[in-house]
Amino acid sequence: MLERGFPEVSPHEFYRDLFPEGSLQSAEHDGKGNVIATQIRPSGKGRTKQWVIDDSLNMLDKVIGDEFGLIPPITFYGKTHTKQNAHELYAVAIDIDYVGKQQLKNLLKQFGNGVQLRPTYLVSSGKGVHAYYFLKEPVQLYHNLEDTLAELKEAFIRRLWNDTSSIRPDSPDITGIYQGFRCVGSQSKLGADFPVKAYKMSDNRYTLEDIKDSIPNCKVDLSVLTEKPKKEKSKLSLDEAKKLYPEWYQERVVEGRPKKKGTWVCNEALYEWWKNKIFTEVKVGGRYFSIMALCAYGLKCGISERRIRQDAYSFLEHLESLTDDEDNHFTREDVKDALKALKADNKLLSTMASREWIEKQTKVVIPPNKRNGRKQATHLKIARFTLETMNEDRGKALQGRPDKAKIVEEWRESNPLGTKADCIRETGLAKHTVYKWWK
Repeated sequence: MLERGFPEVSPHEFYRDLFPEGSLQSAEHDGKGNVIATQIRPSGKGRTKQWVIDDSLNMLDKVIGDEFGLIPPITFYGKTHTKQNAHELYAVAIDIDYVGKQQLKNLLKQFGNGVQLRPTYLVSSGKGVHAYYFLKEPVQLYHNLEDTLAELKEAFIRRLWNDTSSIRPDSPDITGIYQGFRCVGSQSKLGADFPVKAYKMSDNRYTLEDIKDSIPNCKVDLSVLTEKPKKEKSKLSLDEAKKLYPEWYQERVVEGRPKKKGTWVCNEALYEWWKNKIFTEVKVGGRYFSIMALCAYGLKCGISERRIRQDAYSFLEHLESLTDDEDNHFTREDVKDALKALKADNKLLSTMASREWIEKQTKVVIPPNKRNGRKQATHLKIARFTLETMNEDRGKALQGRPDKAKIVEEWRESNPLGTKADCIRETGLAKHTVYKWWK
């Protein structure tokens, strides 16, 4: 890279260019987002940590030189790298793996002659490169943009990762928009002697439209990028819906069935919780089934198949780092095979993957909800009766709160990941009552 005239920049220079001064939260806590850096530790070698990096970039030193430090080109609210906390996207970063010397020469030639869009920076990752395309303006990560951004990034990956840029052109890593990448200055896959280095290729900054235009025959519709998420209310009356959608009316209104017949639908927090378990608790012997469980939780939470696949491949490097036997590596083929669960009967998978099954197959301890062996309905009935009796003894509601508040509280303790809708359906309380006492 140096021979071709592309200067190497320090980690602080790189991240200052990516997140210009004033774009992150200051010491005065001015309400802006922060960078979240993650230190991943193989099983048995310490716990995974996350560091908040504000506008000073001081905490960046926590992951410079680290064995496995990740930073996504995104700012977050809060202290953790989660989709719910994601605030703004500052760059589109593309991972191209299995890049040999000739493949690197091909890439540089294509960047130079305009065949491929020239990145702002090219970063070494050990066995490949990360192409960073800095954005002219950060993109607000509204929830309604997720599928569009994922679709655009996938098309861009397939454009850049090809038979001229990679030794394995048929095995692109389709990473999601929230993916973290090895921190510049941290260790690469090849160890401490080969740190991750950043080389500046241009002063270019792009829009998502520029990226789309660089992909031949790209059909991704970016019109949603100018729209903020809206909750649209149905304009149909219940009588009109009954006439237009008789099957829906019979199942949802008359019979009171849940949205997905035959399966239980969970809060997306359950899916994010399991992703964290893969990083922190899954060990050798449970890696394959942890991806199958990801599929099951994704289906239960209504996550799109595209996102489940992207998330699954994002764990490949971490799960392979757990390998303690040269005859038992964890490969892309293992992920691909585990993802076949998505092609099976979705209803069967989401119901078969019980807490006990997932715990047994993945070796991750998942404590059951504490109901002392009773079914949930019985447990709540006893709780309500006990509360009513105690209220009668004292002549007033305990703690000055109505007993319905206690019902909601008891239900939430038994269902930490449950939704308001679940609570309404299972307790029989009115919607306004559950909403009133939810917090």
